[in-house]
Amino acid sequence: MLGESWASPQDFATLFQYFWYRDFPIDQKATGARRVDWTIHIGVVVRNIADLLGLITRFERGGRKDAVLRSAAGDEIAIEWEWKEIKKGNELEKLKDHRVWNNKNTTKDIKRLLKYAVLITYTDMASMDEVYDQVMGRWKGAKWPLLLILIDWEKSKKFSSRREFKNMQMSVFHKGKRTELRVVTAYPWRVTGTRWYSELK
Repeated sequence: MLGESWASPQDFATLFQYFWYRDFPIDQKATGARRVDWTIHIGVVVRNIADLLGLITRFERGGRKDAVLRSAAGDEIAIEWEWKEIKKGNELEKLKDHRVWNNKNTTKDIKRLLKYAVLITYTDMASMDEVYDQVMGRWKGAKWPLLLILIDWEKSKKFSSRREFKNMQMSVFHKGKRTELRVVTAYPWRVTGTRWYSELK
């Protein structure tokens, strides 16, 4: 089994942020990325995170989760990502009710839990409080923490997706509490001091 301090939600959030900026699907001139481009981008990010954590990525596993990250002992992290807002989907319930797969060759603890679940989704900025309230209510009674990566946006005709991303809001929900981990810009060219920032025009 993984050590308690290995692959924490904070680790995942940090790696997600850095890989999110890498090989970004758009820049300030090429703004044509659509829903499928963002879906693929997140899949690549998740695969890279798993690789650095020493885990195996299984896509569309465990009751059709978008991805499950597995150790030698079994499932560790279940992940969903969704372009539509969470009030229109069942991603939270799928993560909350995940049936953990255990490798019986390496562990006899059939009641082993996930380390945590991850939901990566989007919302318009005006709906932030409503999203947090929904997650708090729907995650009540969950057996493991939830890392919510919420990318907020405003309507814009500058982008093919009609969304201009603003921030990534990362929080952990557990035992009726929300703990904010970080709020960062969603666009790499707004990260001060980076090579992407130096290309800002």
